[in-house]
Amino acid sequence: MFIPNDRASVLQLPKHEKDSIESDIRLIVANRDRRLIAVATNDAIYIWLANPQLLLCSIGVIDQTFRETSGELKDVYWKPDSSSIAVTTNQNKILIYKLELQEDEQCYNFTDSADPYFQRNSPELFIKGNRPIAHLHPTIIINLADVPTCCVPSRDEFLVCLRNGFTHHVTWNGEILSSLSFRASAIPFSVDQLQSKSENVTSKSTFIIDAVYAPLLGGFAIVLSDGKGALLTSNDPNFSPNAILGVWAPNLKDATCCDVNHKFLLVLFGCKNGDVCAYNIDELNGSLIQSFRVAPKVTNGPDLTNRLGPVHKITALMNGFGFAAIWAPKTEDGKPIRDALPRLVTVFTSFGAQSFCNLEGVIEENLAENDGNDMYTAIEWGPEGFQLWLGTKNELMMQPFVRSASCANPIMEHCDRAVLMSDSQVLISAAREREAEACAPHSVWNHVDVTHEYLSSNWPLRYASTDRHYKHLVVAGDQGFAYCSLSNRRWKIFGNETQEKNLLVTGGVFIWNDDVVGVVGVSADTDKSHLSFYPISQRLDNRFASVIDLEHKSVMSALRDDVCAVFDISAQITLYKLTAHLETGRDGFTKVSADIVTVIRINEIVPHPTCIVSLQMTQLNLDQRGKLAPAFYSSIDTVLVNISGRLITLSLNEEGKLHQPMVIASYVEKMWHDRCIVAQSAQSLEPVWNGHRRNGSNVSIHSVSTTSEPSSPMNQSCSSHLSNALWIACGEKGIKVWMPLVPGKRNLATQEMTFIAKRIMLPFELDIYPVVISARDCLAMGVESQLQHVARASRSQGKMESITMYGLHRNSEVFVHHLLRQLLKRNLGVFALELAGACRSLPHFTHALELLLHGVLEEEATSSEPIPDPLLPRCVAFIHEFPEFLKTVAHCARKTELALWRTLFDVTGSPNALFEECLQLKQLENAASFVIVLQNLETTEVSMDQAARLVKEALEEKKWTIAKEMVRFAGSIGAEDIDALTPPPSAKTSLSRRPTVSSPTTDSSTEFFINRFQAGAAARLNKVRHSQSTDQKDPPRKDSLGSSKEKTALSRGLSGELSPQLTVNRLAARMTTILEEHAWHLLNNYWIADLGFFWSEIQFDLPELLETRRKQIALQPKSTNDKCYLIEDFPLALTRLHAQFSWPYPVIGSQFVHQIEKKLGNIRVSQSTASLNGLLGSEPAEAVVKSKVRRTEKTVVDLNGARPIRETDNETSEEDVEIQEAVLERVRGSAVELAPVLDRSPSTSSSMNPLAAPHGPPTPSSCDSRSLAGDWQNTDFLVGEKSSRGNVQSSRQIELMLYLFSQTAALDWIFLLCLLSRDERKLRQEVTMAVVKRAGEKTVARIRFACTELGRWAVEKCCGYVALLQAFDAHLAIVAEQAGMADVKYVPDGEKRSISLKSKAEERGRKQTDSVGVKLNNSFTKSSMNGGRRERSRSADRAHKSVRRYDDVVCAEDALEKANEEGCSIM
Repeated sequence: MFIPNDRASVLQLPKHEKDSIESDIRLIVANRDRRLIAVATNDAIYIWLANPQLLLCSIGVIDQTFRETSGELKDVYWKPDSSSIAVTTNQNKILIYKLELQEDEQCYNFTDSADPYFQRNSPELFIKGNRPIAHLHPTIIINLADVPTCCVPSRDEFLVCLRNGFTHHVTWNGEILSSLSFRASAIPFSVDQLQSKSENVTSKSTFIIDAVYAPLLGGFAIVLSDGKGALLTSNDPNFSPNAILGVWAPNLKDATCCDVNHKFLLVLFGCKNGDVCAYNIDELNGSLIQSFRVAPKVTNGPDLTNRLGPVHKITALMNGFGFAAIWAPKTEDGKPIRDALPRLVTVFTSFGAQSFCNLEGVIEENLAENDGNDMYTAIEWGPEGFQLWLGTKNELMMQPFVRSASCANPIMEHCDRAVLMSDSQVLISAAREREAEACAPHSVWNHVDVTHEYLSSNWPLRYASTDRHYKHLVVAGDQGFAYCSLSNRRWKIFGNETQEKNLLVTGGVFIWNDDVVGVVGVSADTDKSHLSFYPISQRLDNRFASVIDLEHKSVMSALRDDVCAVFDISAQITLYKLTAHLETGRDGFTKVSADIVTVIRINEIVPHPTCIVSLQMTQLNLDQRGKLAPAFYSSIDTVLVNISGRLITLSLNEEGKLHQPMVIASYVEKMWHDRCIVAQSAQSLEPVWNGHRRNGSNVSIHSVSTTSEPSSPMNQSCSSHLSNALWIACGEKGIKVWMPLVPGKRNLATQEMTFIAKRIMLPFELDIYPVVISARDCLAMGVESQLQHVARASRSQGKMESITMYGLHRNSEVFVHHLLRQLLKRNLGVFALELAGACRSLPHFTHALELLLHGVLEEEATSSEPIPDPLLPRCVAFIHEFPEFLKTVAHCARKTELALWRTLFDVTGSPNALFEECLQLKQLENAASFVIVLQNLETTEVSMDQAARLVKEALEEKKWTIAKEMVRFAGSIGAEDIDALTPPPSAKTSLSRRPTVSSPTTDSSTEFFINRFQAGAAARLNKVRHSQSTDQKDPPRKDSLGSSKEKTALSRGLSGELSPQLTVNRLAARMTTILEEHAWHLLNNYWIADLGFFWSEIQFDLPELLETRRKQIALQPKSTNDKCYLIEDFPLALTRLHAQFSWPYPVIGSQFVHQIEKKLGNIRVSQSTASLNGLLGSEPAEAVVKSKVRRTEKTVVDLNGARPIRETDNETSEEDVEIQEAVLERVRGSAVELAPVLDRSPSTSSSMNPLAAPHGPPTPSSCDSRSLAGDWQNTDFLVGEKSSRGNVQSSRQIELMLYLFSQTAALDWIFLLCLLSRDERKLRQEVTMAVVKRAGEKTVARIRFACTELGRWAVEKCCGYVALLQAFDAHLAIVAEQAGMADVKYVPDGEKRSISLKSKAEERGRKQTDSVGVKLNNSFTKSSMNGGRRERSRSADRAHKSVRRYDDVVCAEDALEKANEEGCSIM
């Protein structure tokens, strides 16, 4: 594959006369080694050096008389030895020029300045390449009978075709060999070379307009003036007139030009309609068979090809791995059409796969600016295909190209990275595991520049190879080689330049065993071929080389493990066993020896050594009835040889003789097989070879060991189906895979197959040309060259100008769906299931199922004729075997035209039934896609009901995005559409017929931000997520933050321009009612975090709803109303806030605890109190707890969210959510005495702690609460200055909810949120006199009563809240007094609550007097905790059976009792 890179170089042609007009470039042609480029204009000849691009000489026609008699210059032809050139004119003249090259002298020499500051110091500034001085002299003028149309040069003569139909043989001395001249009308033509009857051309005016010599095809490829193409063959090597036979190219009547691909034995013809067709010779009868017919394709401009003109010129690469073509403008009546295409050049692979077109990425507006005079008129390849020389009427340019490193080097065919090479550098793609670190991984390349010291005298690069781990790189140019370490980019070259020039690499380079460089080359002084090995650890010198002499000159090599295969010019393949051993001594280094294993002669099937495209050693034959297939050596049982596009397998029979060669594929350009790399790639399903011995026939006999250890599913995939498959690139005909049908049931202990393993050839097409086939990932990686426009400042004009250049980008495509489709088409569903089951772990597997279903559906639903054996039912039944079935059908329907839905759901089932199944399985994203289908296929009432159900379920499951999209969907439908029985055509969704390729992403967790609950990452669409096991049906557990917030696919299915209708429809009103009910449900159950998500994601007008309800409560307060947002149970609400926001409970200040410890002494306290006060960390456990049964307690949160509870060792649960244990640290500071909390209910206070009843209830005079509230340092002392709080995310969430409730003066939640965040300053800002007056006196009284209620709860359960509540109550008292509401009392409804509290307190008191430790209360259920409220499937509502309820987080009654007896005052 050849593609352009970087920008083109524009070369200026000097004028020979000052007054001469711009010269038209007629032809560009390179000499045999393509180092010299000849450019012909209408009045001059220019000889250019390919590298660097230097003009060596030029000659022009100045004499006006000579111009009139000889005409304008037309075409140029090189003599094979580059000593002469022949130039044809538009009259009957041929001019022969002699080219003199002075190799011993160099031109363009730089002279350094005497000033040392201006002298060259860098080696890059010195040109070491050959720059000979050239002189061009006219020698001979040949007069002809008519105007020459074309010439075919050879060593001693050249063939000249004239317009009168005659063809002459002319020597380079100007002599015409009249005895060999012939006329086109006298040549007999037939369709083959054996049986068909020949006939002559009827028209005498027919002549040859283009001809190319094809020695490997046995003649000349010609194009006649009537548009026919043919191949001239002859039994006579001199092509005498009586021995010539023409073979027609069938179905070709509009040919314009031709060329020959010598490696693949193809004759290329350009046609007037813009097509390029290729023909190869049938070996049976010698006829021409059309191999392919292609035309340039533009991805985003298919109409551009309709303006395509005739092919002007075709040029094939010398190495045969591609060809390029340029087109002339399309004409009508001899004049170019008005909207003709601009200059067009396209590069194809050997068998017609397009790799580059210069119109890709070009904007249509820019095309109109070009006129017909700017077309390409000449084209020619540079050395090794790294340059493409192009000429227009007045411009000469050179475009750099890159190619795959596997061209002519089969060792690089099986890389897992893309490795490209240019004339001076190697490009290696990044490792796939590291691509995630780059912003644009498809454009990231590892550029390795070859050192200038080597490249300056050995340009261009011809071979490049890396080791399997990409640690070293070895390159070879004209002479010698060089290698470097990719980690430090240090190059090693020959220290002795003579040794470098003496080594000519002819068969490739490679790295063996990661420490030895192997070279297959020829010694220039002795002309002997050899296989040499150089250790990487030593400097590059022949003293350290291991040289193995070869019998013949080698042209190609292959490597597999420790076996090296060499193909030489005698059509012989020799397999060498490589053995490394370390030389002893001070400077020990690795020596390599090679033993011949097998010699395979294939001269009968190889027409010429040039026709060898690729050579590989592999293992294709699996176990056959428990027997091992005969092998050449070790695990090598097959040698693959690509001969001119025919892939041939060479293997042995049972007798150790060579099987008849078998052609398994034609038109083969490239192949991939994992077993061609190493034998160790075989997994446990195949035998492991452990020995061999030689017999007399050079055939290895092996022993085998087996293993019974099973492999993973993915390993089984790679060993049985994918890694054993042979992948074949066939150019324009697509990709083929030769896949083994390995049975799934076999005995792993004996590795015996139930039947002989067979293979099947499966063809499929890709949108890219693959460079790498990853069988493990089922991905094909390609490389494309994209046009880029770069702006820069123009020095001459002083303004910005745009330059164009090409950049390399990698692209990938999945192909597993193609394999599944082909297997299902052939009724091989069992193997399709095995293949799909092994690919389940791939991240794009679900997307592959979508592509499978979409492709089959679109093909069969749009078929104009009935299909006798439809594949769609089989495909649907196959996909139904996987849990991704619903997602696949939903996504396929979303990406398919509306007209095809009926066909799809006739096979898959009713969309309503699929919707119900999605709801049962909690697949709400898929259900959202089916709602769109229901809206178009079902009645209005059905679609409305299902949409409402989906919204309710989404709200319950906290899928906020789904609910939002459904609300938007309901609002986008007009009222007239809702009222209609069937949806009108305007309501149909505008969907793309072509599937959208999307890469899967992982789930993004829901996050809060300061301004929005909705994070950017959480707002992205969550695409395909794959299930790892087929039996997993339960959805993942969600926490109170809605961690599984996924973006539904609904937004991509709906039309992007849907706008809300002015008329509110019934569905939208129903959605609004559902949202309001859910908002009240969240608020009444104290789910504030979920309310924040609901407010942010749904974008519901929650402040307006709360304000309306606040006004209603102010007029008619009803605490029992279901839609009342007043808090009924403040302790329950506070504990649920802790659970939802993951906010730790406060602890008592360490200074205060240290003071109390001194006063309490050795009082026996509960385990939790000791843990809270830090006693467990400083004192032995035996001194703290003297209980008979030791139980370690930890603080957990009841999943109902009601209250924190404690758990013991004998009742553990893995599903309990553990929160941070409150442990205090000792700090230095003065102690401060605490006063009890202000209590306005003596009865409840006495019932709270019966042991404190004799002392009487505390009075307000016992504490100056206002002074304490004004001193926050005192609160820090009481609460703990280092008490842990929630994270930044939770803090921002609380701030946002405070902002919401402050807008509606919801004092209940303002008070609780400020208390939760322990922010007295925020309380002072939010609870002001203005807010209190707005809320009303009853609300203020409720808050002050709640403060007292929380105070009693805090003394029993969390002493850390005592000081906070005291400070908050002081502030509320001040604000109430300022607002004139200090005397307002709040009386709760009924006395049930106080009685309940009193009974519970008395029960706890009795338990404390009877037992030393604190006992756990009885377990509870959701109904007892939530009352009559509806149950919710929330993570915070779930409780394990082993969890018991208890009412104490921090139990301090024992400490209170003892402290009160000693006269201490604590809470």
